Amino acid sequence: MVRILLGLAACAATALADITFNVVGLRSEDADSFGVMANGKMHKLATTKKTYPLWSANVAGVDASVSYKYVQLDKAGKVTESEKTMRKLPAGSVHTPNEFFGRRQSIYPIPTLPQVFENKLEQNSPFFRDGFIGNLFIQCPEADWKKMNVVGSYEQVKKARIQYIGANDNVVIENAKIELSGHSMREFAKLTYHIHFPKETPLLDLSSLKLRSGENDKSMIREKLYVDLLNNIGVPAQQTTYIRLFWNGEPIGLFVAMEVLRENWVRKVLHPNITNVPVGTLWRMNASGGKEANLEWHGPATKTNDNYDRYKLLVKGQDVPKDNYMSDLVAFMKDLKDYDPNKTKDPIAYWQRRLDLDVFLKSMVMEYLTTAFDAYWQSGSNYQMYHDPVTKKWIWLPMDFDDTFSRDIESYKKIPRKNKKGFESYLVSKLILDTPVINARFEDHVKTITSYIFNPKALNPYLDAYVHMIEEDVAWDRKLPRVAKGGKTYNFKLEDLYKGVQQDLKTWIKKRSAQIQRDMNFKSPTVVTNRVPPHNMHPMQLSVYGIKPQSVEPKKIKVPASVADAVPADAVPADAVPAAPTAEQEVSDTEDMKEESATAGIGENISNSASMTGSHWATLGALVAAVVLVA
Repeated sequence: MVRILLGLAACAATALADITFNVVGLRSEDADSFGVMANGKMHKLATTKKTYPLWSANVAGVDASVSYKYVQLDKAGKVTESEKTMRKLPAGSVHTPNEFFGRRQSIYPIPTLPQVFENKLEQNSPFFRDGFIGNLFIQCPEADWKKMNVVGSYEQVKKARIQYIGANDNVVIENAKIELSGHSMREFAKLTYHIHFPKETPLLDLSSLKLRSGENDKSMIREKLYVDLLNNIGVPAQQTTYIRLFWNGEPIGLFVAMEVLRENWVRKVLHPNITNVPVGTLWRMNASGGKEANLEWHGPATKTNDNYDRYKLLVKGQDVPKDNYMSDLVAFMKDLKDYDPNKTKDPIAYWQRRLDLDVFLKSMVMEYLTTAFDAYWQSGSNYQMYHDPVTKKWIWLPMDFDDTFSRDIESYKKIPRKNKKGFESYLVSKLILDTPVINARFEDHVKTITSYIFNPKALNPYLDAYVHMIEEDVAWDRKLPRVAKGGKTYNFKLEDLYKGVQQDLKTWIKKRSAQIQRDMNFKSPTVVTNRVPPHNMHPMQLSVYGIKPQSVEPKKIKVPASVADAVPADAVPADAVPAAPTAEQEVSDTEDMKEESATAGIGENISNSASMTGSHWATLGALVAAVVLVA
């Protein structure tokens, strides 16, 4: 009798279960609305003026074991297009994430890269979630948009409505400003954008965003890879994610959305636990007009001294004199000019009082390993410096990483001190090349980073996962017309994504890693492992499906005492994300379609954000394992 009652209770629980389905879909001549096909029955989805283009419905009588797909409907309710593959949910799900119509899946497992150096930095914005492509919608007058989208333009859209639909978010920001970004990228047919949000209404704690077009990178992965490498070697960095961009309902393309380093970023990332901190001075350095920001001292900063015009003040520190706001930066340049490696008793102590030396050295290691041409070492460009008012040290902040992973450099010792334009990057030459004790630390970082992460065994699974994740959207992007008529284009196709990763990026990393090992006479270990306990900057959590977190006892990991000691592979948390599913694991549609009227409406609340937890209690590994098992 007990067994019968338990069985009846289980059946009743199943019968009463329900799932909320959510999909992003744009109206067109063939698409007046959308529906979901669940267990062979069609249920209409609904939207409102506030939530469109997000369509939702609560479907009773189904649970997380359901197989489903989305369909688009005409005005008569007839199906005009159906997704090609069936979707699955992990056990315990109560709703789907905000999915995109016509894609095979929404959440992709991305293998975590080995953690090489400790990283205590946090990025709590749900805008950055590994394994998900978000959706950004711009609405503004057509005349303003077209006036801005001209090759070489410096026009702005001064008033735009921005809507972001993420995994669990549907956020609208009014009165945003948009402008083109970059120098050389203004010449392309697919342009790069910089969106500024009002100070009172940031987008998920982001004050502004750059939308990088990836038009000069056939793989569209270089910048994302560079940032994730910085995260895993403990260098503060602007975070990245992929987004689909639309203007007034028209598709623009796939972009790499990149955080912009400003006061808001400084407070939340560099000073997260200090309230009312007097923010320090933040500078941005770029090469342009025949000049470079190589940190060469040119005397005191005066109105008539134009040698410092490659240095742009982004945030003025509260302790900087109003009539001489470059005083702290010029003082640093003067210390660099006066520094004599042969006469300074303790060079490391000398520089550690002025500079976060390890962050700078690891940044230069990355420039060297990836042959970053358009950066500080070789071009005196594309970096920022922040003067921390608490430690009184400068913090090096690298930025913009598109011109990477491509050139041949045998040894850093063979890089000319002066580049072709006659400029010398003195912080490299005087510290790394001329100071033996700092040079030894630099070379140790090169060996450590190459051994643990900058090698094919560590990076290839990561690259494969991202190819699988973005390939549908790259194919979509590269068939779209570009907005800037007459702009440069390489006419990349989907095939170029595969070539760009398999033949170019993977082959180049393999060759470069071997080159570094030969040059410095060491050999990387054959096992991929963490050197220190892992730290995921922006994990995808199971709460994206409405699954409540469980209390999990953290696994203790031995912290290595030296570079030679590694965290063993079996000490990596069990929730590490596996490789992306193959095409064979994706379920094809074999069910007949039956129409049924909608059983539920949609709420008016535009925000559907799932709660975020500070303790990274779980990643998507268990989720994907469940999906693969039921598939």
